[in-house]
Amino acid sequence: MQKALITLILIFASNFSFGQEILVNLSGYQTTQPVEMPKESKTTLTLPFFDDFARNLPFPTLELWEPSNVISNQTYAINPPTIGVATFNAINRKGILHAHLTTYPQPADTLTSLPINLNYPATDSIYLSFSVQPGGLGYQPSPNDSLVLELFSPSENRWVRSWAASVNFKANKIEFYNHLLNKKTQKNSSKLDSTFFTVNININNPSFLENGFCFRFIGYASLMENATVPGLKTNSDHWHIDMVYLNRLRNWDDTVYNDIAFRKPIYPFLKNYKSIPWSHFAKSQNTEMNVPREFKIVYSNLGPTTWNVTRRFSVTNLSTGDEYSFSGGAENIYGYQEFAYTRLFDYNFTSAWPDSAKFLMKTFLQTDFDEATKHFRYNDTLAQQLNFYNYYALDDGSAESGYGLFGEGTTNAMVAQQFYNYKTDTLVGVMVYFNRSYQDANSQPFKITVWADDNGKPGNIIYQESTSRPQFTDSLNCFTIYRIDPIEIPKSNFYLGWQQNTTEFMNVGFDRNTNNRKRIFHNLPGYWTNTQFEGTIMIRPIFGKFYQIPTSTPTTSSKGFRVYPNPAAEFIYIDTDINGTAKWYQLISITGQVIESKQFYSNQPIGVGHIPAGIYILRVNLANGQFLTSKVVIKR
Repeated sequence: MQKALITLILIFASNFSFGQEILVNLSGYQTTQPVEMPKESKTTLTLPFFDDFARNLPFPTLELWEPSNVISNQTYAINPPTIGVATFNAINRKGILHAHLTTYPQPADTLTSLPINLNYPATDSIYLSFSVQPGGLGYQPSPNDSLVLELFSPSENRWVRSWAASVNFKANKIEFYNHLLNKKTQKNSSKLDSTFFTVNININNPSFLENGFCFRFIGYASLMENATVPGLKTNSDHWHIDMVYLNRLRNWDDTVYNDIAFRKPIYPFLKNYKSIPWSHFAKSQNTEMNVPREFKIVYSNLGPTTWNVTRRFSVTNLSTGDEYSFSGGAENIYGYQEFAYTRLFDYNFTSAWPDSAKFLMKTFLQTDFDEATKHFRYNDTLAQQLNFYNYYALDDGSAESGYGLFGEGTTNAMVAQQFYNYKTDTLVGVMVYFNRSYQDANSQPFKITVWADDNGKPGNIIYQESTSRPQFTDSLNCFTIYRIDPIEIPKSNFYLGWQQNTTEFMNVGFDRNTNNRKRIFHNLPGYWTNTQFEGTIMIRPIFGKFYQIPTSTPTTSSKGFRVYPNPAAEFIYIDTDINGTAKWYQLISITGQVIESKQFYSNQPIGVGHIPAGIYILRVNLANGQFLTSKVVIKR
């Protein structure tokens, strides 16, 4: 019997006959609701056209772009010019691999602008510029894959390939080909996947200088060639673009922007976790939060001019609507300077909801820019929602990669991640983020397992569920929710993970923006070892009341409980035959997020006109302590 080995695998595996710890690319993207393709817009835009993908998540704004599978995000690229990028990959809007993809490069994601009035003379010097990064925290494109730019001629009714990029990471080179000039440019770097390259293209052909001009980016992607591991046939070939700018009266080296912009998200408010059970928060806040509180931001001057910048902040308690606003003062920022600032503030985190809390943390920058630069303004605002439900989360909800064990010797192998429980409570469920693989090849049996602590490593098994399998929802939300037999966890470290039943690769979501490497352990050769990868396994323990709906359980109305109309657009009504006056209701997303929680009055409709379309769980709490649940579809 060959011994199990630990091997770092980023792109291709040369030998999968040994047990290995594997990290691959993401295959899904989390959103809080199912995605519907909106109707095509017939809007014609005027110059300037600018988007740095800071204003709309998780997809590019429909004010500028046609609906697409491209992801607008703040997590997949490395050091982008401004907060937010558009990411091209190999999955559709539901997190499923494009069905037509093979090991040969094919068009995958496409991002198309709305029609633009480009009816100007060629002497107006019109340029389209953008920044591009291959790979980032995602999967590195293979040498045969590419990112392509095409321009549309309204009079000729055709798309013209105008520019393309390909990259060879082994040779440390990236190549750009300008088809309009028949010119190839090569750049060499050992940091290709962490560098943004600036591209500037002159549009002077009369066939493009017309009303109704469009441009589009196309990512060409291919699946991994190694077919011996079906779970590794997964999302691939990431390209990230930023700072897409089309305007007149520009020149070939016009890549400087009169703009003050955030480059990074707001720093986390919690020291160790991204979310804590609200019922545990009182026990944890002195450890997890500094007193006074800290608002940490980083912003940059993208141009040469010195500007005076006023920093403003706000905290909104979403359970009450109360907003607390305060200033961070004004200060000069010099040309091309990056500025880090921390604002101390006092705030008491409370909630009107019985078992959850949500706070909107917001910051924005004020400058004296003139009207001509207003299209740059979206990147001067940052918002972060601080959510407390009934689970601990070490991850940020975004899977940049997939983690698992594979190969000979991995049957019965175990993976565990350390958590600290701030309050003795009952563990009632588990959330796991499974990346989708080709033909759901990672839908393999496993056992959810909980371990006690043994001097900083997993100790005795205190709970193990009978065999489970990954469950996938028909949306980009990839968390699978499992109800387990209740087990009391003391105030201490504990470990949550799984034991494999097979040698197949599980492909569990892996957050590469949050480093908890020292908390992650695997037991391959018979003893516990820390992972070699920096990141966080996307698994979350649920404590106390279990109000999520298990993914594997069909959602049906409680007996004697009727919600109508369903689907609903503006209002819903509730009828119940169960004794007990309804006191409170909650609308809960399929990821467990409490979207709304309000007092309920009998025979009164519940307004849902302001709630985004999607599938929700309606939970109604009765005065006698019981609660009722029903699936509600909001559709327009």
